[in-house]
Amino acid sequence: MARAFLIVIAFFAALSSPAFAQLQRERVEFDLGPEAYSRGMGLYMQHCVACHGLKYFRGPDAPDGIPPALDPESAQAAFGVVPPDLTLMASARGKGLEGAEYLYDLLTTYYIADGEIRNRAFAEETHTEGAIAMPPPIPMDDPELSEKSRDIAAFLYLVSEPSLADRKSLGPWVLGYMALLTAVLYVLNRYTWKEEKRKLKV
Repeated sequence: MARAFLIVIAFFAALSSPAFAQLQRERVEFDLGPEAYSRGMGLYMQHCVACHGLKYFRGPDAPDGIPPALDPESAQAAFGVVPPDLTLMASARGKGLEGAEYLYDLLTTYYIADGEIRNRAFAEETHTEGAIAMPPPIPMDDPELSEKSRDIAAFLYLVSEPSLADRKSLGPWVLGYMALLTAVLYVLNRYTWKEEKRKLKV
């Protein structure tokens, strides 16, 4: 009886753990096309650039990156911390699209508790109660919150992976080259051993 009771307690403890909550995270489909990229950049400039810069971003209109509108001293005075640069934030928060999923969750899971701004994604990431200095960049009652957050997360993912398009375009050529090289080596190997076997028979 006691053993069954302990199993029940362990089960509910696992359900409330951050790891389980992460597993329950909603799967988000990201559009990584050029139109979504443009939408994400526009939304970033509207909702995020006041505090967060993109130091290593390179674009036709921003050859030296995008600085935050707020200087570090003013940001420190307003929020108690200097907001981080977001150029590599998506890559720093996970492999592949995991970082984009985290950023999406961060933008969409704000709530108020005990008079404090809190965030569920931030709580899971930092294993804290989720108290966060950054107020919601997009109002939580915005009817387009999900779409806007998805576009911003996709944009930041593409910013952190500037060679993604090049890698994808080179991929088929590399695979073709490897297949051709394998075929040539296979034929050469068969020819070499065929000649050696013929000599041994003679």
